[in-house]
Amino acid sequence: MRSYSALFRTPEFTPLFLSTALRSAASTIGGLALATLTYRATGSPLLSALSMFGPQLAQVVGATTLLSASDRLPPRATLTGIALAFALGTAAMAT
Repeated sequence: MRSYSALFRTPEFTPLFLSTALRSAASTIGGLALATLTYRATGSPLLSALSMFGPQLAQVVGATTLLSASDRLPPRATLTGIALAFALGTAAMAT
């Protein structure tokens, strides 16, 4: 691939890119909402920062420890599982 336009012409890449971008935006909005609720409830900037950046820290830890498993798992099933885990985590934060 020599350019981004060539990359986006690949049929498999565009849905993958869009779903990843939407998931990233949803994670950012969810973290900001959770941090706002945490700050209102506790008044603690530390707890609100931890609740806002907790998902990103978990992603860093998961990437460093579980990255080798990505070579052994089927890609579509893995992406579906990650999306379901993200949805469950977001639902757990909302309750």
